[in-house]
Amino acid sequence: MSTEPIPHPRAVKALWVLVTVLFSALVAVVAGILAGATGRPFPEVVLQAGGAFAVTLPLCLAVLSALSVL
Repeated sequence: MSTEPIPHPRAVKALWVLVTVLFSALVAVVAGILAGATGRPFPEVVLQAGGAFAVTLPLCLAVLSALSVL
């Protein structure tokens, strides 16, 4: 049995990256909503959401890379 990963077409890889970006955006929105619900000022809410996005995106890309999807 071969253990070599199956090469994915470019379009499939691009779709996986798009899914990762959308998931990271969803995490950022939820983090922003939760931060806003605590009564923080708007600039802090935006920083919180941006930080959540900035942490989630590379983490998801690393997982996809480790699974040989990318």
